[in-house]
Amino acid sequence: MKRFWHPLIACIVGLIMVGSISIAYSAGSTKEKSYLGGEVKFKIDKSNVNKYKDKLSPALYVLIKDWNYVVPVYETVHDYTYPKEYIEATEKYKGTAHINKHGGLENYTAGLPFPDPKTGAEVMWNYEYKYSGDDFWWTQYDIDGISSTGKLKKLVGYYKRLAYQGRVKIPPMPTIPNSDGVAVKEVQGLSYPEDIAGLALLTVRYQAATKGDDGWMYIPTIRRVRRISVAQRGDTFGGTDFTWDDYRTFSGKVSDYNWTLLGKKEMYIAYHPLSNNPKYNVAGKIPAPDDLRYELREVYVVDGVNKDKDYVYGKRRIYVDPDSFAASSNDLWDRRGALWKYNESGLTVKKNDHVMFNYYQNMFDLIAKRASMAYNAVLRTNIGQKESDFTTTKLQTQSR
Repeated sequence: MKRFWHPLIACIVGLIMVGSISIAYSAGSTKEKSYLGGEVKFKIDKSNVNKYKDKLSPALYVLIKDWNYVVPVYETVHDYTYPKEYIEATEKYKGTAHINKHGGLENYTAGLPFPDPKTGAEVMWNYEYKYSGDDFWWTQYDIDGISSTGKLKKLVGYYKRLAYQGRVKIPPMPTIPNSDGVAVKEVQGLSYPEDIAGLALLTVRYQAATKGDDGWMYIPTIRRVRRISVAQRGDTFGGTDFTWDDYRTFSGKVSDYNWTLLGKKEMYIAYHPLSNNPKYNVAGKIPAPDDLRYELREVYVVDGVNKDKDYVYGKRRIYVDPDSFAASSNDLWDRRGALWKYNESGLTVKKNDHVMFNYYQNMFDLIAKRASMAYNAVLRTNIGQKESDFTTTKLQTQSR
């Protein structure tokens, strides 16, 4: 029986984890336009890409040079602000958090852990605890997996998240007391295609660097919840080019990596996209340029190498926005040192909630010449989700 369940669950987890792609926009039409437009200053394409190479990530440079990708550049706009409660918490607890010998974060209470980060690990813990709301719910999203020949695979799902640490809006604050040391709980589910509709996965991540994630899955075909392993976070899932660690631009456990801060640098990054529902170009594998928006912004450049020598990526390079500590993109190398993938999130601001979120997320496999695109999501923030919403019982009842 075990030999039956292990491959079955591995296959199902591969599908369900698609729900974790971090994409969001304010509730309303799934084809909502950005609040910020403006005029294109110039475009970077294959004819002039070498002129701007120093301000492009290595993978974005390849995408423009070899895929005919076009980068429309707009005026740089700084309009993100933290909520006052987060600012107050940052000031109150400044200087108390520190990183232990395992790479874990200790003595963190709320706010930005390291207001003036000096190391790659400090930048990445700021990324992990950037302001995202005390809870949020993507009530829906789409993801397209597009093969090198243009064949399309479509999935639809939802994603919920409850923060146990760093809470500044909804009681209990600043933490939800728990003896297990939980950092965050997540529920991901799929509603399409029909043959896997109803699948749902509950994940628990802990504060301790040495404690791995726990997971439980509801499988509607047997109407049962099964405990699963979510240790293989480098596996791909659902026929897409994303791995479990690629959602939210980066969703791995920070303490699982050795981080190196390369410094700050001006770069062209996706910011204030014009649409979260991009058209595809004629080739069918990349968004049309009139849906995209890039700005020249100073970002932190951080390299991360997973401590597991068998991890799927040899290295990831993350570009982090200092205004919000959201990550705009990753360059990803394979274990042989070849540039493999480009993972980009279009950052935009939900002003009323002070949330910086990913309007879309695209992954390009530069070697296999294919892409996966996550888009069309609806976000609700600080809705007062309960711990009881993140239990195996709720997992089973909400999926029927």
